Order: sequence, then structure tokens, then C-alpha cells
Amino acid sequence: MKIRILILLLLISTQIFAQPFLLHKKGSRTILFPDYKLLAPNFSDPLEAKISTQFLLNGEDKIDLYIGLSRDLIHYVLNPRIVFAIGTEFFNWTLMDRKRNFKFPVNAVDYFFGIYFVNYQRFRNFDWSNRLRVSHISAHLSDGMYDNLTNQWKNNQEPFTYSREFVQWTTSILYRNVKLYFDTQFLFHSIPEWRYKTIFGTGSEVIILGIPLLRSKIFTGFDVKFQKIHSDKFETNKLFSAGLIIGNEFTTHFRLAYQYYNGYSNHGQFFSNKLNQSIINLSLVI
Repeated sequence: MKIRILILLLLISTQIFAQPFLLHKKGSRTILFPDYKLLAPNFSDPLEAKISTQFLLNGEDKIDLYIGLSRDLIHYVLNPRIVFAIGTEFFNWTLMDRKRNFKFPVNAVDYFFGIYFVNYQRFRNFDWSNRLRVSHISAHLSDGMYDNLTNQWKNNQEPFTYSREFVQWTTSILYRNVKLYFDTQFLFHSIPEWRYKTIFGTGSEVIILGIPLLRSKIFTGFDVKFQKIHSDKFETNKLFSAGLIIGNEFTTHFRLAYQYYNGYSNHGQFFSNKLNQSIINLSLVI
């Protein structure tokens, strides 16, 4: 029922805001494999695809490695103000130890893949986008967590089945150099089963200063998720980012950023672990 309500809200909102332009269908066209994304994802959201190396500070000799991308496959341009898109995304994030001699034992790895649908609309003073995602996440413990000397899993952490399938609706407003978004995520299947299946979120990204000579921009952003997983009260996962964008944030670009994260682990095998981390992030967003 909740999935149907989310889809219905998306369709209704699209029709309401698109209605003034429906008479201008002349010049509509379809673009296969466009070279940009209608909805540039918020860099501070951990569940957005990128190629990234995250060095965990606070005395932790660990690295989080993200490998993946999201791509719009089809754009249907109804008119210059209204565009629809279908895309796909897949990536994984891997938690590794930093050892001497360039060794990185893998502790855990999570896999994400799915499809999404986007509606983009341009108004006089701002751009408005909606994205509907249907996605799957699975999580696995790896050999870096196994002690071959004692033949036991480290920290008494044994592997278990972890899987999530969900629908997520994100609505985003872009006004000049400020992007603000809200999202709702509904889990229609999960192992282990979550008592409360809805997660709410909000976030923002602000371009503070452009450096044309270097084709760079200074940015800051945040992402907050509200969820009930470990108690009957809402708890938050918060991620703050600040740093440098090199290139165009709507297409392929590089980012160097400092991040601060406070919340539960994004690795499914450690989902009950509360973290408080400072991070140096090097990312290629494709």
C-alpha cells in the first residue's frame, strides 16, 4: 500500500506542475545514453554511487573503498522545460584495514544495484526534480575478519544474511548555487526484518565559491537520515562534507573533501555499530 501511495504522489505532482506546458509538445525528442544526469546526486549521501577512497581518521587504520556509477540511459525531452529519464546504478563499498607492505585485508563488502526514474522541470527561478528508485542491497563479511591462528571470527562477529530491497522517492530543488532535497525510503523486504520500514531524509549542497581559472568550486553539504531500527524512537545518521569540486558537478568530476559522520555503520554486517568518524574523501563521480 505504501509503495502505491508513493508512486501515486509522484505521478500526481508531475501532472500538476507539468500541466502548463503540455500544449507545447512540438520538438519533443528522445536521447539515448545522454552525457549528463538530470538529477545530480548529493555527494554527502552515502548511498550515491561514486568511485571513492575514504581514509578513516580518529586513529583508525581503515579505508572505505567505493566503486560504482549511476547513469541516465534515456532522456525523453517533452519540451525545454520538462524532461524524463530512466537510469541504472550499481556500486559496492568495502571496509579494509591499512597494513604495511601495501596490504589491505577486506573486512566487509556491501553491494548495491537498481534502476531509477527521474522527472526534471525548469521554472523561471529554480529547477525541480523527482527521482524514484527501486534498489537492492546485500552485505557480506570477508576473510579479513577471520583469524586463521584461532580459527575464529574477530570480535565474535560472525557472518549473517543481510539483504534490503526498497523504494525511495527523492524530491530536489536547485536554486542558483543551492540544492535542497527531501527523501522517503520504504523497505518492502529485509533480512533481518526491520520493525519500522520507513526512513526519512533531507540534505543540501551549496557551491560557496567558484574558481574559474582552475575549473573548480568550493562546496559544502550535509545529509541526515531519520530511522527507527534499534529503538522505538527516531535516530539520526548525519554526514557533513566540505571541500573542492574539480570539473562540472553535473557530469564527470573529481572531489577532495573532509567529511564528518555520526550515526550507525553503513556496512550491513555492522549495522548495529554506532560510529563517530572524521574522513578524508577522494572521489571520482561518473
